[in-house]
Amino acid sequence: MANWDWYQSTVFVDCPQNSGLVGVLMKHWPDSDYAPGKNLNGYTHGGVIRRGDRILCHLCWGGQPGVNCKSTSDESPTLAAALREFGKPHNPTRVDTCVDWYESGLFDKLCAHFVSYATENRLAINQQGDWIRGEARTLYIGSKDSPVRLVLYEKTAERRSAGFSGAPEHWVRLEVRVRPKRAHRAAVSQWEPHHVLEAGWVADALMKTGYWQDLVMRSVGTVWRSSDEERARRALLKQYGAVMARWAQDVGGWDSLGKAIEQGLRPAAPTLEGAATG
Repeated sequence: MANWDWYQSTVFVDCPQNSGLVGVLMKHWPDSDYAPGKNLNGYTHGGVIRRGDRILCHLCWGGQPGVNCKSTSDESPTLAAALREFGKPHNPTRVDTCVDWYESGLFDKLCAHFVSYATENRLAINQQGDWIRGEARTLYIGSKDSPVRLVLYEKTAERRSAGFSGAPEHWVRLEVRVRPKRAHRAAVSQWEPHHVLEAGWVADALMKTGYWQDLVMRSVGTVWRSSDEERARRALLKQYGAVMARWAQDVGGWDSLGKAIEQGLRPAAPTLEGAATG
């Protein structure tokens, strides 16, 4: 099951308090407080929804349009639900979703698939952690600056390194991180967590693992470069499509063209003249 793991969106109101945004956020985080916070990313004001020392949501506004709201990890679903209830238009600037498994050997299996897929489709590959000993490994597919990035990592090692000794064994997490281009942000604001798994080339990569079926590619502004083989086929059709169409007509239709091509590709039998001179 997919869950939000990062939710960041710009809400089109001028002030988080006067607009009622803060009230809705605090409703979704009971026993929380609103306090001043850092102003980030060029905004002139900042605030936080917090519970004790834990920051649940960071808000920035002023100096540019809207109020940017950000929650990460387990707090992300709460922010997504709060913005939906708030009802004002908002444009997500980053949304992550995650899927967890607890299965021995799964990391290596999925890793091999994604590396092969990335190689065939010329996607960036970045490996972090100890890949010699197979410890605390993280695989990144896609550039960090692209609209879509897939991350696969050994969650057990990550949690234990953070001091959680009770993390279950063989915990593997898949994350899909999406930074939609401006023209696609309004559509992304209506997404559920599983829709992130359909962003750009990720849908195709996931379906080919066999763990997902019937995903539909959703555009977020990414440019998917097809494999060399696919580009070669398109170039062939562009250059020789008219010749192939006439050939199909000559042999009785498109259904007969495949056989004609197969026969044409077979090595020619040596002629008597060729055998004699050989």
